[in-house]
Amino acid sequence: MFSRWLCIAAVFLIWIAPAWAQTKAPLRFVPSQAEWVVKVDRPRTLVDTIEKHALFQQAQKLAGIREYYDTTSFQQAYQLLAYFEKQLGQDRYEILEDLTAGGVIIAARLTPPKGAVFVMQAKDDVKLRKFLDVAFDVLQKELNRQESKDKLVRSKYEGYDVGKIGSNLTFAIADGALIVGSDEKVLKAALEAQLKKNGILQNANFSKARKQASPNALAWTWLHLAELRKNEDFQNGLNAAALDPFQMVLFGGLSDLLKRAPYLTAALTRDGDDYRLGAYMPVGSDGMAPIKHMILPTDAKSGTLPLLQVPRAISSSSFVLDLGQLWNNRLEILGEKNAQGLDEGEKNIAKILGGIKLSKVLNAMGSNQRLVFAQQKERPYKIKAAAPFPAFALVTEMRDPSFAKDMNSIFRSGALVATFSFGLQLKETTYKNCDLVSYYFSETKKVEGDPGNSRFNFSPTYVTVGNQFVMSATAELARDLVDVLQAEQAQKLSKASMQTRLYSSGLAEIIRSNEDATLTQLILAQALPPKAAKEELRTLLNFIEQLGSLRIETNYGANEFRFDVLWQAKKK
Repeated sequence: MFSRWLCIAAVFLIWIAPAWAQTKAPLRFVPSQAEWVVKVDRPRTLVDTIEKHALFQQAQKLAGIREYYDTTSFQQAYQLLAYFEKQLGQDRYEILEDLTAGGVIIAARLTPPKGAVFVMQAKDDVKLRKFLDVAFDVLQKELNRQESKDKLVRSKYEGYDVGKIGSNLTFAIADGALIVGSDEKVLKAALEAQLKKNGILQNANFSKARKQASPNALAWTWLHLAELRKNEDFQNGLNAAALDPFQMVLFGGLSDLLKRAPYLTAALTRDGDDYRLGAYMPVGSDGMAPIKHMILPTDAKSGTLPLLQVPRAISSSSFVLDLGQLWNNRLEILGEKNAQGLDEGEKNIAKILGGIKLSKVLNAMGSNQRLVFAQQKERPYKIKAAAPFPAFALVTEMRDPSFAKDMNSIFRSGALVATFSFGLQLKETTYKNCDLVSYYFSETKKVEGDPGNSRFNFSPTYVTVGNQFVMSATAELARDLVDVLQAEQAQKLSKASMQTRLYSSGLAEIIRSNEDATLTQLILAQALPPKAAKEELRTLLNFIEQLGSLRIETNYGANEFRFDVLWQAKKK
């Protein structure tokens, strides 16, 4: 009885042995010194995802892409690929599947002593060596043809087949994997990570991050921040952000996270027709520097307002930025020197603005901001700007109605001064019971420093809509925002501290509004006749429209931070 079960077990083990070979992780060759790792478990799936996507196939019809296929470099690469297919008796996808069945890894140390390693785990050792025999033969012939001094030299190390090409590039064939190192020291460290089992897999931070990675990720990466912070240059870069007030406002939150997080991970995943790039750090608002009062919602009931959807939108953002908190916590956020500079600035501004205090304005301003970019159709000037620029607007939720009154005084004072330089003309109108204050540039006054007439892209306008104060680059966008804000209903706030959406349709609108210039460029750059150029433009616009949108969000939890980019192609 025992012998029968032993035979059955032996047959079973022989049957599953190939599967074991395929599951060997190329990570076993990554040295513990690596600070950055990129991992692709299924390269064949990633290639299929790209090549079979409708937009990839549509992109191949664009003139610029078609021209690339006709270049000498592409044709040579295609011929080389065909040669491998003939020599190995497989098509390119079968070759890719066999060579990368266990995945592909790129790892690097970013701080001195720098180095990088590439690992490719094949389905089995025989197929890998067969491919490399062909590859090395091609390489040696090419080196000989070029009469290069670099030679392919092969030897042994710890029983493994190793080789060197030129002065630095080294490689090894080990246990069905190809390992390529930036130098001999790196290659030996990679092989010893496998032999001594002292590589990145034994790193506690890496192990934690790896357990959190999605099993369906098309690609995954890890950055060892705790190790990077030991580098003086990296640490100085983080500290520099705290010294500059402008950088503090823009990047202070991210800088704080990078100072505290042990690592950062990011993964590319697919959800139906959508693709998400998500980054994660295991630290959040708990223990965060005082800047959190300025960039994060104040409580669980707070959050960012819905995105503003205006006609021909290029991008729309909603974010938390409480400048009142910046003022009230200026010493903790900016440091003593910068805080004193802010105090001095308030005194000087008050002299110019008739006693209006900066602290009062900032505290009256709300914490929720929305920023919009949109292409404009209205052209209020006869003179055209040489370089058309889309309109933009900042919409701030007011904490106190006095903000609108003070901003009105500030803008009118500023416009009065600017009138002497630009010939500004005030125009006050009423639109849907909202009072718009607009300024237009004189078309008869010459302005130095603006040879391209860029000022004629703008008609600065501000307007109050309920508890929202709109500061717009054009009157047209201000009116569009009045429409959107008046139609806006109470909606659930997003927990994200920042959300942005980019629209490909807005980019298409920009191209359409400059159709003549685009056609001229196509005719000159690609030597196309006018009819063919118009057809190419239609193809390009259709492709851009199909790109859909990118949605970007940042979320701070108590003990985690997430940054997500979601691409949603346009549904047909």
